[in-house]
Amino acid sequence: MTLIFNFFVCFSQNREFKNQGEAENFWAEKIFEKEYSRQQYDKFNGKIEVINDNEIKFENKTLIVHCPKEYLSIFTTGIFYPQLIIGNEENNNILSSEEFEKLSPEDKLKYSLSRNDSFNVSVFEELTFLNKSPKIKRFRFWNSRPGFANPQVYFIELTYGNAKKNTSLESFLKKAQLTYIKAGHIII
Repeated sequence: MTLIFNFFVCFSQNREFKNQGEAENFWAEKIFEKEYSRQQYDKFNGKIEVINDNEIKFENKTLIVHCPKEYLSIFTTGIFYPQLIIGNEENNNILSSEEFEKLSPEDKLKYSLSRNDSFNVSVFEELTFLNKSPKIKRFRFWNSRPGFANPQVYFIELTYGNAKKNTSLESFLKKAQLTYIKAGHIII
């Protein structure tokens, strides 16, 4: 609760918002204004297996993606991949449903919180109001992980240095590089 409280105190500054969407956009602006520093991330260089329109496996980590189809290539081409958030370590032991049900409530919680094999991306959206140049596209999404009740908002930036105003989204994403990742607030 302290994390969320600090976020609201730091970024809201006694400002009133008409709705939640206006507040979310304000916080996104502040993240990129106050905490932004350009980074460089390589594309995923391991095996990528597209299981279906929503499930992509990156070696031993699985990403469940719920996003508009035009943005799916961000994930299927390895621009963004689960290891960036949950690490490259070997997966913790994954229990079957039957094994999980035999655990005590405390052990179920510990198991769920320690899972590092997958996470979900949902509510994926381009923050067009933050795209000041055709060379940069910024996005926001919710990251849901097993064992956590509430998703966390993440922000990413993709850059394609040769993009022009008329560069199609498809062309942009083919050449884009991930240049920023930032965890934001938790959705309550």
